[in-house]
Amino acid sequence: MAVLLRFAVLIPLIFSFVAFVLTNLTLFAGSKKGFMEEYAVVRINTTMLGQNLLSSDDKSSSDDDDDDGDSLWDQFTDGLDDLGDAAKGKINDIAGDIIDDIADELGVSDWYSLHVMNACWGGFGPNATTSHFQLNTTNCTQSAPQVRFNLTSLMDHQLSIGPLHISLAKIQWPSSIQRSVDALNAALMALFVLYVLGVGFSGLAMLACIPAIVLGDKRIVLMINTGLASAAAFFITLASIIATAAGSVAVNAINKEGEPVTVVATNGTKFYTITWVTATLMILSSAFWVGKFVFIWKKEKKERERYSKEGF
Repeated sequence: MAVLLRFAVLIPLIFSFVAFVLTNLTLFAGSKKGFMEEYAVVRINTTMLGQNLLSSDDKSSSDDDDDDGDSLWDQFTDGLDDLGDAAKGKINDIAGDIIDDIADELGVSDWYSLHVMNACWGGFGPNATTSHFQLNTTNCTQSAPQVRFNLTSLMDHQLSIGPLHISLAKIQWPSSIQRSVDALNAALMALFVLYVLGVGFSGLAMLACIPAIVLGDKRIVLMINTGLASAAAFFITLASIIATAAGSVAVNAINKEGEPVTVVATNGTKFYTITWVTATLMILSSAFWVGKFVFIWKKEKKERERYSKEGF
């Protein structure tokens, strides 16, 4: 029985090992081009960015025929003229494709994703749907916690070198979107610190299980394991709470502020899943050590009481 109880330590060891691996994955997801791109904290979809350009500017140009011809719609159609007959024919033949391909025509990426350590952007693969899509990563920012993502600056640059050579101001881009991204950037910096601590303590908790197997139920060993597992559980759980809350707040704000320009943000469900699984594993590991510590303490207390009675 004692041998079985000793090797029950393999349970928190396995939990801590898996948590250590998963925490590293949450930390480094997206750190390289195409690596775990689907595990973004938040993704911003800009494929419908030009919808307001096509609807509002087309309407305004038809309502006011006496304009000087320098409206955004005029610039857009002039830009299409410069693209050649093939592009004009495609857009004129299939009205629906205007909306689908407008981001490409403007020169911006289809999506922008924010990860813990960096941000990436790119396009959707062919035949993409809301339930099934392929993420083709074009580029990523430097993978460093101090490098924070400036969505407005990047998109403005992409528009300026795109076929139409326009700016975000021309499509009435809300400046409040960048403020929401900045708030999320601050949360991601906190996540970086918490996940680094989570990696460290989960790794130590895993290694501390080895003396527990070799030395048995020594009080100092139990205290160390309880402390390390509890610290890892605390930091990873706190990171998971912040990631979920900050991500949800950012998505709601961006969707509200980006509605006029048809920008849509989505939560990184896969990221949230992996971080909460990690937190759960370390909570269970911590509970194991707390339970074992309490069990041994009560057992020793009963033995002391029994010896005390026998002494009298």
